[in-house]
Amino acid sequence: MMKDCNNPKDGQFNSKDRLSDLPDSIRRRIVSYLDTKEAYRTSVLSKRWNQVCVTNPNLDFYRQKFTVEYIDTRMQRYSKENLPITTFTLDHPAADLPLGCKVDEWLEIAVRNQVAEINLGGLADYKLPRFLFCANSLRHLHFSNVEIPYYEALDLVSLESLVLGQVVVEERMLFHIVSSCLLLKKLVLSFCDSIKNLVIPRHSKLEYLYIDGNVPEDGRVILETSSLKSFMYNTNGVNPWPIISNRGLLRNLRHLLVTSLSTTAKALAEILLELTSLEKLVFICCDMLSNIKISHTQLKHIGFYDCDNLLNVVIDAPNLNKFKFDGEIEPPLSITIHSQASCTIHVRTKARYLDTDGFFILKKLLKGLNSCNVLKFMLFDGRKKSSESDDDDDDDNDNEEESGNAELEPPCDIGELNLNMSYCEFSSSLLSAFLNGLFWTCRPTIISLRVKSGHHKLKVEPLLNKLTDMVKCLEHPLKQIEVEETNNDSQYLDVQLSLRW
Repeated sequence: MMKDCNNPKDGQFNSKDRLSDLPDSIRRRIVSYLDTKEAYRTSVLSKRWNQVCVTNPNLDFYRQKFTVEYIDTRMQRYSKENLPITTFTLDHPAADLPLGCKVDEWLEIAVRNQVAEINLGGLADYKLPRFLFCANSLRHLHFSNVEIPYYEALDLVSLESLVLGQVVVEERMLFHIVSSCLLLKKLVLSFCDSIKNLVIPRHSKLEYLYIDGNVPEDGRVILETSSLKSFMYNTNGVNPWPIISNRGLLRNLRHLLVTSLSTTAKALAEILLELTSLEKLVFICCDMLSNIKISHTQLKHIGFYDCDNLLNVVIDAPNLNKFKFDGEIEPPLSITIHSQASCTIHVRTKARYLDTDGFFILKKLLKGLNSCNVLKFMLFDGRKKSSESDDDDDDDNDNEEESGNAELEPPCDIGELNLNMSYCEFSSSLLSAFLNGLFWTCRPTIISLRVKSGHHKLKVEPLLNKLTDMVKCLEHPLKQIEVEETNNDSQYLDVQLSLRW
């Protein structure tokens, strides 16, 4: 073994401070990956390291942590020593008049020191200064609760992303930014009520567009480019399809999320024909959709969330590998999926909807797949009212013939059943009925559970007792259960059950 030449004697450790030998540029690079609070914690490592910590290029200031005087002292040091600034974050209510003037001064220092990212929030009635829009080093801008005046001079040549939340800005100024910033790829507009129509010009390279909030019913996105890859449209009202474009301009769109869309299934089918590259499609609160058929060769992920009027869903997607449903599973809902890929199914619903008819719907869904590798359940409390009992009996009689025919088909084999029952309480009889319906529907190789550590006896033990009873009962095909518990952290307990049928 080679000896350390710096040790005068064998067996002695070299006590030299190697951290202090690192160049300032390397230490600043290390500290740049930390926020302000974490950076200060490392100041105890060495005296030279402490000097680097107080000149961290990532500056984030919040009122509950820093006073105006402290922020000003720090910024003046960065200005005097010409220290590099990578990120400048300020969330500070502008309740006192002098703060607005100080923000201008701090921003000017950040721009002069080649800042790449600026995040501003909580500055009520604050107007962004003119020089900020001529900062050619800026790559990312995130503003909330501020005002953007119209400035004719614009030189944001490096800007890649712009996120606006509750910002007052004119349409012509937003168009000026989008059309002038040729590297802009991400645009987020959240509750920017002053924006009605958004024009994306032909030369734009915009790839990600997210519109959220109170969008006017006649508000539109006029799309003149084919660069868009992801579009999220989350509105509080009920709006039609918002994009106006020539045919072929949506050919590169891969991810689409729409909320409260009033478009009919027929109109939606015509839109999907243009989305030849679409891989992810999510509907939220789209109550206009009742009977819908989706046929697409590229789709890999489809989700329905709180679409209360759904009656019949038919999906023909050979490459589908993930299907998510959040809502009520009960008749007359019918879901049929045709896919050649192994698919993961997520179901989030109230426990009361998983009765005989609910499991019948789930079984039809699993039968339409080539294979299901993971079935994930998140169940919530919700018991049927006593007034519903008579109607339930009638429904069971009406579906007796259909359910009887379905019982002839064997349960579907799946790889893993992921159960999340943290939000519901099962009585002994309801738990037995739930497990009987579940195993009539599918036979998993593994059941995985995650519960809070304090709920182990309330959530896990009753389930294990019921499964043990099934092993002992000759009427059930379950032969053996192996239990493995793993504690990932102090809050949760993971339980994995290996089943043999």
